[in-house]
Amino acid sequence: RHDLLVVAEPAFLRDLDQAWGRPAARVRLSFLPGVHAPSAPGQEDALMSYERGGLGVLVARGRTSLYEGESARSTTALARIASGARLRAALLVTRATPLRGSGDVAGGAAPGQVRVVSDHLNLSGGPLFPATGMVSAGWDANLAERLGRLRGVSGSAVVALIPGPLRPSPAEARALVSLGADVAVTDSVAEAMALACRGVCVAALTYLDAPAAGGNLGRAQHSLRQASGVALAAVEEVLRSLQAGA
Repeated sequence: RHDLLVVAEPAFLRDLDQAWGRPAARVRLSFLPGVHAPSAPGQEDALMSYERGGLGVLVARGRTSLYEGESARSTTALARIASGARLRAALLVTRATPLRGSGDVAGGAAPGQVRVVSDHLNLSGGPLFPATGMVSAGWDANLAERLGRLRGVSGSAVVALIPGPLRPSPAEARALVSLGADVAVTDSVAEAMALACRGVCVAALTYLDAPAAGGNLGRAQHSLRQASGVALAAVEEVLRSLQAGA
């Protein structure tokens, strides 16, 4: 049994690797039925199993994005498999494109920050995952509040799910901001909602990297080591939440 699923690229798992050591088991993500091996740079075709304080933790070290051309069924296959195995919570860590310039004090979502996801807009142009009917799902407010208090988390963000692979143009960025979005992502939303509609408590962190086209790149290169530390703290905070509710 696994209680928590973590999905993050290896760059955000450096501190976890050092703190947790070798996993109890490791398989290829693509070994699972319907799950395709990630092809984007920086992703690994690896799924780890750990035991932490009596809780089982699955750590996926890669994911597929919409722009890789995979179907909604493929990009959410891991989420749908995991949610069928008595999973209780999930934490996703991803990269996001801030939609406002780094000097935009009012927007505040500048490159280098780590934000907790509070809500999303699905602008992918298609269904997030296969289903037999309409369902309801959302981000877990309790987990979002807990993660928002962690050191290194710079508040919350509404994410816009876009197909990619192009970052939003200046005009597109302005349109997304007018709709209420703070940042744009190309993954994580579909997987999170596939989990949430099956009763899993879901939260996500976004690392803000290069801004939308035409933005200021001056603060885009934030230390991934620091972001990795925030990610480890978030994983351990979710585990504490699960232990408290056990």
